[in-house]
Amino acid sequence: MKNFTYKALAVATAAVCGAGAQAGTVSSTTAKYAVEAITSTSAITLAPVVYTMGVTRVTSQPFTIIVREPAGATTTLSCGAVPTVSGGGVANVTVKRTSPSECVWDVNVTTDINVGGNITFPNLAINGHGLATVGATEKLNVALYDTGETARVDNSSDVTATVATSGRAVTLTATQDTGTKADVNFNAGNQPLFGFVAQNDDTTTNAAANFTIGVNGTLLNASGVAVTANSMLTNIVVTIAGDFSGLVTSFNGAGNSSVTVNAAGPLSTAPGVTYNATTSTAVFTVNAANLTQNGTTNVLVSLSTALTQSLGTARTFGVSAVANPTLAGVGAQALAGNASWWVWGANGIELRSAFFNNDNTNGNLTRFFFQNTGSQQADYSATCQAENGLTVTYGAKKSGKLDVGTTAINAADICTFSAGKRGSIVFTINANIGVVKGVYQQAINGAAAGYIPLERPYGANTY
Repeated sequence: MKNFTYKALAVATAAVCGAGAQAGTVSSTTAKYAVEAITSTSAITLAPVVYTMGVTRVTSQPFTIIVREPAGATTTLSCGAVPTVSGGGVANVTVKRTSPSECVWDVNVTTDINVGGNITFPNLAINGHGLATVGATEKLNVALYDTGETARVDNSSDVTATVATSGRAVTLTATQDTGTKADVNFNAGNQPLFGFVAQNDDTTTNAAANFTIGVNGTLLNASGVAVTANSMLTNIVVTIAGDFSGLVTSFNGAGNSSVTVNAAGPLSTAPGVTYNATTSTAVFTVNAANLTQNGTTNVLVSLSTALTQSLGTARTFGVSAVANPTLAGVGAQALAGNASWWVWGANGIELRSAFFNNDNTNGNLTRFFFQNTGSQQADYSATCQAENGLTVTYGAKKSGKLDVGTTAINAADICTFSAGKRGSIVFTINANIGVVKGVYQQAINGAAAGYIPLERPYGANTY
C-alpha cells in the first residue's frame, strides 16, 4: 500500500512539473502612442491580446478566463468582443461578467483545445491611462481558472502582456557645435575679434550652426493612426538664447542674420524672428506645414557680426523649443534642446583692466607687464576707453609683440587722453588661452608701487 502511495505521488509530481514546463503565455503587439496626440481620457483600442495554451483542455474541462488590470492600476477596461479560439480546439465562449477592472468569460470546450491553441481577445480598450506622459507603460493580466474560480489552470499566477507605451514624437536634436572662432586678426588686425575665422560653415562676417526637429511617424494617435507633423501639431516655437552683443539682431534680410528651415520636399522657409534685448533671446515659429511630416527638418541659424565691437573669446548659445499640439487637452510640450548648443571660442585671448593711469611725469612709472609662457612671440593690439566726453590718441605701442618671457610697456606709449590721465584698456592677444598673463603697475615717485592684475573676461574668468 505504501508503494502505491509513493508511485501516485511521483506521477502527480511529474504532472505538475510537466504542466509548469508547458505554462501558457500571453502576447500582444505593443503599440507606442505619441504624447502630443493623446490625453489620459482618450479611449485606446488595443491590438489583439493572445493567450497561448500551455495545457490541453478536453470537452469535459470547461474553464473561466479573466483579463484584468494589474494590482494598483486605475485604468478603466472595456471588454470588446467575445474571445475566439484558434490553432487547435473549438469552444463556445460566453460573457460571465464585466467591470471597469476585469473582463471574465466562460469557455465551454466542444473540441479539445490542445497545447499551443490560441485564445484571442479582440478590441480590448482602456481609458484613464497614463499614456499622455512620456515613458508610460500599460499592461494587462490574463488568468485561467476552473469555472468555480477556486483553482488555477495552466499557470500558478497571472501572466502579463505589455499592451501600450508612450513616447515623444517630436524631438529637437542640437549636437554641440564648437567650430566657431572669433578672429584676432580680423581686418588685418585693426579690429581684432570683430569677425570670425573662415572655417567650417563660417565666413569672416557670418557664423552658422544648425539643429534638427524630428517627427517620429511610427508613433500613433489615440485612434491608432500613425502621426504626422500636420496631424498633431499647430507649430513649434524655438528660442535661441545667448550673448547677441556685437551681432546683427535683425533677421532674414540683406546683411542681416538669418534662420532657414529646410524640410524634405524640398521645402525651405525663412520664419520671422523676434529679438528681445531684455532676455537676450531670438524667437521664431515653425509651422507644422513647414516640417518634414515624418522625418527630420534641418534648421540653420546664421549670425552676422555688426562690426561694432570685439566678439570676445568665448560665448555660448542655447536652443530650446515648445511644440504646440492641435488636440484639445494636450498642453504645450517642452523640447529641452541643448543649453550649450553653440559654443564659440577664438584664436586669441583678451586681458582687461577697468582702470589704468598713463601719467609718466615727475618720475612716475605707469606700465604694463606681460608674462608669455608660450614658445614664440605673441601679437597684441590694445583698445583704450576714455572717460565720457574725452577722446583717445594712440601711440606707437597700440600694437606690437609680446616676447617670450617678460615684456614691459609704458602706458603712455599705448594711448593718451584729450584730458586727464586715467582710463580703461583691453588687450587682444594672438595666443592660446592661458599662455599670457598681465599686470598693471603704478609706481608714484617716492611711494610704494601698486599692481592691478589684468582680468581675463572669458575662459572661466581667470587672471
